Amino acid sequence: MSRKPDHREQAPGRQAEPPPRPVAVLDLGTTAVRLTIAEIAADGKVRRLEDLQQAVNLGRDVFAEGAISKATIEECVRALRGFRAVLTEYEVSGPNSVRAVATTAVREASNRQAFCDRIYMATGFDLELLENADIARLTYLSMHDDFAGGPAFKDSDLVVAEVSGGNTELLVLRRGAVAFSQSQSLGSYRMREMLELFHTPLGRRRRVMETNIQRTLDQILADVTLKQPRMLVALGGDARLAAGQLAPDWDQSAPAELTLRALRRLTEDVLGLSSEEVVGRFHVSFPDAETLGPALLVYVRMARALGLRKILVSKATTRHGLLLEMAAAGSWTKEFAAQIVQSVLELGRRYRFDAKHARHVERLSKTLFAALQIEHRLAPRYELLLRVAALLHDLGRFISQRSHHKHSHYVIKNSELFGLPPRDALLVALTARYHRRASPKPSHDDYPNLTREERLVVTRLAAILRVAEALDRSHSQRVRDISCELAKDKLVIRIPGVSDLSLEELALSQKGSLFEDVYGMPVVLRRGR
Repeated sequence: MSRKPDHREQAPGRQAEPPPRPVAVLDLGTTAVRLTIAEIAADGKVRRLEDLQQAVNLGRDVFAEGAISKATIEECVRALRGFRAVLTEYEVSGPNSVRAVATTAVREASNRQAFCDRIYMATGFDLELLENADIARLTYLSMHDDFAGGPAFKDSDLVVAEVSGGNTELLVLRRGAVAFSQSQSLGSYRMREMLELFHTPLGRRRRVMETNIQRTLDQILADVTLKQPRMLVALGGDARLAAGQLAPDWDQSAPAELTLRALRRLTEDVLGLSSEEVVGRFHVSFPDAETLGPALLVYVRMARALGLRKILVSKATTRHGLLLEMAAAGSWTKEFAAQIVQSVLELGRRYRFDAKHARHVERLSKTLFAALQIEHRLAPRYELLLRVAALLHDLGRFISQRSHHKHSHYVIKNSELFGLPPRDALLVALTARYHRRASPKPSHDDYPNLTREERLVVTRLAAILRVAEALDRSHSQRVRDISCELAKDKLVIRIPGVSDLSLEELALSQKGSLFEDVYGMPVVLRRGR
């Protein structure tokens, strides 16, 4: 039987719509290689056609030896070649039709580059290594699509957790807004390998796992403040298997609701079985059988720590998030950008930033970015990076007033900014670092490691940020509205409602040299409209 999707003909007299675009996502996880094939309609809706999985135990090598063995690499190659044949049947081809990603196991392998090169040479798949920030972004997209703005999404503190083989990914949503995201090295397969590595006796393994889980939960709960009502949403294959056992009528059209009592009984049952018995009873692969008990134990202990009697299980997956990104052509929607900003504000509050000053500098930066578009020629996504840098530019004052721009750089660089990959977070950190004092130099931390394009981005954004920050030098927001005009040899900023601009002009004389170096023009302030 052909697997090709059925593109039905349009009725006579109607304008023919473009046929759905077949796409696919490949995910190289800790214990398996997974393929999802879907089609994207002209209106951007995603319809999944088929899900395939092949057990390949990458985590066994990486968490025990630190590298992927040659035998496992070739096993992965064989699985991907089989998937390539399936993609041919579905007529999925082209550079923008397939996304191949790898997560914790490949990312932590010492020979990850050699592994990726071998995969590319043998199969043509160009692997993208997902960072923690990428997974948080994709989790949010998929989970938001599953809940579709329902009451649980709008009215509760949702703790969204996915226990994978390598890590536990955590996302906290407060009334639908991202409040916190974090990745912990608490993976179900990682725990199993740790017990094997230290030859932990069978009778003590349960207690060691629970101690490790509780230590991580204590750290998580110390980092985030939760309000009532609160709910736990469990993601991942282990959680979905539990939902299939405890809610056999679950059709995945909406999240499944499980009682903690029932989930705890199932967990105790699984932990009492050998891996071979789990394979026979639940019809899963051997690597998945090894992770099922530890993963369910994490969900049970997390629900107990949150004081909950029920949990929700969502069908959301990283692969579905990738499909949604492909449907949106990889751009950040206005709603998703708002979530990034919301999470940044939460970070700012943790460091007791001057919220009024930060938000005002953000607004001024946004206005300047738009006015200078013809000069900097940066894509819209860089406006968001500038806004984030503006919101966090003074974060280092929490540590020390002296050289606070350097402290801001350090804090931003080492914080998990929801939705921003590490490279973008680094650009934000450096932009904030250069909002004052010296211009970028090769001797500065991180700056010489940037590409030429990235260096130009940082200098363009930092120059704008300096002007915006100078316009609120008083931290009183007295410069409320500005209009910008690009004259032949200068940028004229007109400021209504302020009779004396001497403070702002002094600040510009101290900060404006970077702008003039980058854009080749000075900034001139004018009173009135």
